[in-house]
Amino acid sequence: MLITSQNPSEHTAMIASLYSAVDDMNAQGVVDHVTEDVQFQLGNFEPLTGRAAVKESNAAFFATIKAMHHKINGVWSSGDTAICDGTVHYTRLDQTEHEVPFAAHLGLRNGKIADYKVFLLISRGCERPSFRTKRIYSCVR
Repeated sequence: MLITSQNPSEHTAMIASLYSAVDDMNAQGVVDHVTEDVQFQLGNFEPLTGRAAVKESNAAFFATIKAMHHKINGVWSSGDTAICDGTVHYTRLDQTEHEVPFAAHLGLRNGKIADYKVFLLISRGCERPSFRTKRIYSCVR
């Protein structure tokens, strides 16, 4: 995880910690940053509710890739809202690579993420996710 933003915000450290856990493919580390009743939504897919669902879906996704790396170009904060954007680079299990732009909107409550929305284009080279069947998405060719 790399943050290149020239204007750090009050939430830059939290975003760095969150995306370090994501890049380490550590589902428990991800949910350590969210509230018990978190609302999580990836792109236009159905939202998930609660830490257990977020942990399960992240763990399932992490099993479909070899590695990932986020480069965060911008971080903005206003009150209990933090926004970041950048690129995420995936290494698939077959060693091929895929990079896409992303943005995240984080609604915070008591220092934890209560509303977590990720906007990214995963369609090229990835299948549509199915959260209800314990699969986020698969970036296999």
